[in-house]
Amino acid sequence: MYSLMTFRPLAFATAMALCPCVACADIYKYVDADGNVTFTDRYRPGAQKVLSDFGPSRGHTSSTKTRVSSRPSPANFPRVTPKTQRQRDDLRHQILLDERSHETRMLAEAKAALATSLSKPGVDVSSLNEALRRHQQNIGMLDKELSRFK
Repeated sequence: MYSLMTFRPLAFATAMALCPCVACADIYKYVDADGNVTFTDRYRPGAQKVLSDFGPSRGHTSSTKTRVSSRPSPANFPRVTPKTQRQRDDLRHQILLDERSHETRMLAEAKAALATSLSKPGVDVSSLNEALRRHQQNIGMLDKELSRFK
């Protein structure tokens, strides 16, 4: 026969599974008279709300949260014109191309050094193999980054 002690853990687990657990908090930024900045979940007079996980009814209204990045930029936030952004993108693209060219040269040098070392007996080639692997990995990462450009 089962005792009451056998069913307690099962009853507790069932109760916890049926009880919705929601943890939410508003985050406030407070600057005191000395200029010290404090972030807290408790409102203080003069504090500004910087993050809220709550909907308008002080509770979750949907299963999706608003992403911080989807909020508009503050009015005093510096703006970048499309022309300036394009210039920055072009510069970054050129830097990546230059870096890939450099890595390709370094890979060719590493391959030549490895081929030369293999012809000499007693030479430890593990560091040369590691350099070869590293240059191949760098080229792969640069190619991946370059593929993101339109």
